[in-house]
Amino acid sequence: MIFFRRYSLLIAIVMAVQAAVLTGQPTSMGDVSVISIDAFSTKGDELRGTASCDIFVQVPFQTLQFQSVSEKFAAQYRVVVTVRDTSGRRLFDTSYTQSVVEDSYSITKGSTGKSDRTISKFHLKPEFYRVDVSVLDNFSQREYTQSKRISIPDFTITPSMSSLLYLSEIEQRGSRYSITPYIGDAIRPNLTTLFAFFEIYEDELPKNVFSSWKITSADGRVLNSGVTDQFHLTKRTSQSFVPIKLVRSPLPGTYSLTVYLNPEKNGVADTSEIYAQFSKPYIVPGSHSGNLTADINKAIRQLIYVASQIDIDSISAPADIAEKQYRFNEFWKTLDPTPNTIRNEAFDDYYGRIETANRRYKSYSEGWLTDMGRVYIIFGDPTNIDRYVSQNNTVQNVRWVYGNRFTLIFEDNTGFGDYRLRTPLPPGSKYHYR
Repeated sequence: MIFFRRYSLLIAIVMAVQAAVLTGQPTSMGDVSVISIDAFSTKGDELRGTASCDIFVQVPFQTLQFQSVSEKFAAQYRVVVTVRDTSGRRLFDTSYTQSVVEDSYSITKGSTGKSDRTISKFHLKPEFYRVDVSVLDNFSQREYTQSKRISIPDFTITPSMSSLLYLSEIEQRGSRYSITPYIGDAIRPNLTTLFAFFEIYEDELPKNVFSSWKITSADGRVLNSGVTDQFHLTKRTSQSFVPIKLVRSPLPGTYSLTVYLNPEKNGVADTSEIYAQFSKPYIVPGSHSGNLTADINKAIRQLIYVASQIDIDSISAPADIAEKQYRFNEFWKTLDPTPNTIRNEAFDDYYGRIETANRRYKSYSEGWLTDMGRVYIIFGDPTNIDRYVSQNNTVQNVRWVYGNRFTLIFEDNTGFGDYRLRTPLPPGSKYHYR
């Protein structure tokens, strides 16, 4: 296991906070791109009986309004962090203003999922608290809020352990390590690695210990579990990473990750005895499909306007529903314009168009199966629509104009709104997220 000085770790965390491009869980205003927060509590001042608590605030770029300044793009926002007791009484607060400058316009719009992160520090006694965070975008005047309940452990009895901090990356650079904190409790569906970082505090040295971990649902069902290698403690404060084995396509829901500190017995972990433990929420967001893919077979058929027939055959081939869902999700990952965020904008846009087509263009079949529905799903709304009647007044015609690119003609011979496409689509017409 990896141990290194706290000073080096904190520098690495600050470096990673400034450079990180990962986003966390959704918050207010119904937007999956708004702020997320996290808390990390470690042993603090023993004489005062307080712990050190770092509050991370993460603001995705696409949440902010950027303005063009000297061929760059700048944004500014104000953060207020308030710590309250369980009754809601305000105990501590801090505020600060953060400025962001970016060279690329597309990055400010979320093309890479880049975020700005900040840290504020509090010294708190062992107790339960509520942290309220408010972020005000200075240019748009839009305000975002997020709250989190935290518990501060009692570090006076050893062995003990800090709270948990998720990490998405650990990179060794010579004798030092650079780490990327994963802010928030919602685990991105395309995340490939995840670590739980914590500190171990022990006065009786040296000592050999193990860590075990498990992810459980509210009803006690175990999603996954594991045991680490042995830790040889030689310092009163040691630092540890536990690699979390991610489950492929877990069911959406709120789980809990618990890390335990266990004694060593005959060279192996004695999981029947627990020195210390700490739990952290582990949230698997609902799949992008939502209610639209409750019938996965239908959702796969609806790929006809975006996928090749080879892709559709491959996704639909397994008899196992879970495997179909997995292949379906993997297909959409390849089209995700912002793979470092929870939201897949291409998926949301595509199935949003299917839902709209079903409302607008339903005829003798569902709207997504009609000619107008097909054209709308692939190309979106036309720039101009003309309606006219044929010379013999028997056929209703609708012309959809897509700028100077192309024009399509629909005819209704029935008089019941069953419009059929009478002009060919452009070659290779498939949906592309724009």
